[in-house]
Amino acid sequence: MAGQSLIYSNARVKAMENSLLTSEKITRMAYSDNLLDAVKILYESNYGGGTTVDNPYAYGEILLMEEKRVVDFVREAMPDKSGLQTLLVVNDYHNAKCYLKGKFAKDLDLSLMLLPAGNIDLELLEESIQKEDLTKLPQDMADAVKGIEEVAREEKVSPRFIDITLDKAMYKDILSALKKANVKSLTKYWTANIDFINVSTMLRCKRLDADITFLKENLIVGGEINDYILEGLYKESYDIVAEKLKYTTIGEIIAVGVNEIKSGKALVEYEVLWDNYLLNIFKEDRADVFSVAPIAGFYIAKKIELKMVRMILTCLKNRADLQSIKARLRGFYA
Repeated sequence: MAGQSLIYSNARVKAMENSLLTSEKITRMAYSDNLLDAVKILYESNYGGGTTVDNPYAYGEILLMEEKRVVDFVREAMPDKSGLQTLLVVNDYHNAKCYLKGKFAKDLDLSLMLLPAGNIDLELLEESIQKEDLTKLPQDMADAVKGIEEVAREEKVSPRFIDITLDKAMYKDILSALKKANVKSLTKYWTANIDFINVSTMLRCKRLDADITFLKENLIVGGEINDYILEGLYKESYDIVAEKLKYTTIGEIIAVGVNEIKSGKALVEYEVLWDNYLLNIFKEDRADVFSVAPIAGFYIAKKIELKMVRMILTCLKNRADLQSIKARLRGFYA
């Protein structure tokens, strides 16, 4: 239950690390001849607690059960006010988006969209949004939902508006919690994540030649790279963007992203390096039983693993070439 000591929780997470897929299994999946063969590797790994499906194309059910297992574990193991709750906030805000979109759209199947409950039980979250009784929700989320509801009374709200509004509220919520927890590794993780998101947003907007107002609407406050810096660089050449940002913490990775966009490519290597960078934040302290790093590192490793598995299975389903799969493989925590 929540409130356990870090020493006890970290002893548990050490055993849980054995559930992470090895590089050998991920490689076998990537080189599978077909989707069914890849799904069988999940079966032998007890993925999703032994969940099986009648049709390999329903692999999403297995991945959802595996994510639920790890989220439930973190909910149970994390000490109170440790900062680890910020990792689960992502699920809360994602699910809030789903319930709002379901409220304003017709025939939307939320069962295909919802993630396992983070810090907020799904029943409470759904009831709060449906009945517009937001008193039991975090203040930043409640304010965002209220704002969306007010706009919706005057005009039709788009899914993009819901996403942007709740994303900004989510990071405000996270940064506020981090100030209280004062955990260096988690602060570094979230600050870097904001920078990665903002830089990728700016690069994609540049490629589309979008108006700077569109960029400003999408930038998130709270990273190391001030949003005003990105706005100031927006009309500059790609080379100047890379040069001006090369001395930031993630400058080398930004240069990779700039080159990809400049060459007309998708941000594939940039996003791989992004995930690897975030994972490495916790690797150095994974043996420190007096810190939250082992739990956070395991959770981030499992989330990245799930992303890799989903990517491999999706590529196999769509019969993508092997090089497309290999280019998107991430690093490993073990």
